[in-house]
Amino acid sequence: MNSAVSPNPVGERVVRHVEYYIQGGDIVFRVENNLYRVHRYFFTRDSLYFQDKLPHPPPPGEFSKGTSDSNPFVLEDTLKVDFERFLWVFYNPQYSIYIASVEEWISILKLAHQWDFIEVKALALRELEELEIPALQKIITYHTYEVDRNLLLEAYTTLTVRDGPIEIEEGRQLGLETALLLARAREIVRKPVPGGKKSGNSSVNLAGPELDALIKDLFQLTLPDAAVERPSTPQTPTGRGT
Repeated sequence: MNSAVSPNPVGERVVRHVEYYIQGGDIVFRVENNLYRVHRYFFTRDSLYFQDKLPHPPPPGEFSKGTSDSNPFVLEDTLKVDFERFLWVFYNPQYSIYIASVEEWISILKLAHQWDFIEVKALALRELEELEIPALQKIITYHTYEVDRNLLLEAYTTLTVRDGPIEIEEGRQLGLETALLLARAREIVRKPVPGGKKSGNSSVNLAGPELDALIKDLFQLTLPDAAVERPSTPQTPTGRGT
């Protein structure tokens, strides 16, 4: 996603967000043309980034960024749709129940990674692992936000054995190294292998443990031979277990 936006488009009035301008909040953020008044606690407790960036209480007579609507803390490289999805994690009205789409969880993952929210990132990843994500999208997302690549065994395998080749645009999105590794994997699995097991696709000559071993070797995955382990269940960002 492209997060480069003007924090206050010319001619567009800055307004208080209808849901996330909370009267009891103690920090005011501005994202695009919206003001968000929320609780500093969530940001300074969970994020090393905001522990450093958010101002400490100012000396008497001075005003720090984020203390008022006229002096907000501006998040310049953030889209309001992403920020609203991120805030939902903390202000979700359904106690410990997080139901969202792949797109919404990717927004949350993006900002959690960008701002070093370790528990929120673990939550987003856990939820994404329970959803169906196209292999290409999953690889790009997990690479972009530095997710454990051991979780991509199935996605790498899917692009390796599919009938269609890696398209030029897909290669651009994947990056040169990953595209070349996939091309190499696709070449190897289609070579005749004496005694090799064929999958349902007649052009592919490796399957099962042999195919897994190839993908692990090419992509330097460190998985055991047993099934891939899911991410451990983190605490919820409110500090309670799910």
